[in-house]
Amino acid sequence: MSDQLVIDGANVITLNKNNKFKAMTCAWTMMVDYDRILMLIGSQSDTGNSLCVGDFVGVSALNKDQKDIAIEFGENHSDSFDKFYSLHLSNYNGVYVVKDAKTIMHCQVLDIIHLKEEEKDHLVHLKVLNYQTNPDKRFLNYDEVY
Repeated sequence: MSDQLVIDGANVITLNKNNKFKAMTCAWTMMVDYDRILMLIGSQSDTGNSLCVGDFVGVSALNKDQKDIAIEFGENHSDSFDKFYSLHLSNYNGVYVVKDAKTIMHCQVLDIIHLKEEEKDHLVHLKVLNYQTNPDKRFLNYDEVY
């Protein structure tokens, strides 16, 4: 299974577009195919509101020792706190990911569905273009964060 993509738990999504960097922690992420991910991002999210079909994003499935990173990227909105200068980020194929995460992914936004019943949340469909996973790390579950 080490050569298969698997994600779980607390994930960080990043977007660097128009000289603006956005990032957030997302608990509602799931694999729907070998190279497809769905993320449910709240309507209040600066990151979610900035995403467009065709954008390239970084997604990092955090490891069990990265609780502080989940909190750092989850507590403040990108428009009020500059997350780009986090020491935890590195460039991976042109997108930013969290260093030493369990799994890092370079993805492209395929579709964004705006859910009317759920406060206009964004259901974001991503295609995984490239990824790396660390078999020695365990996923950080979102319930371990809060």
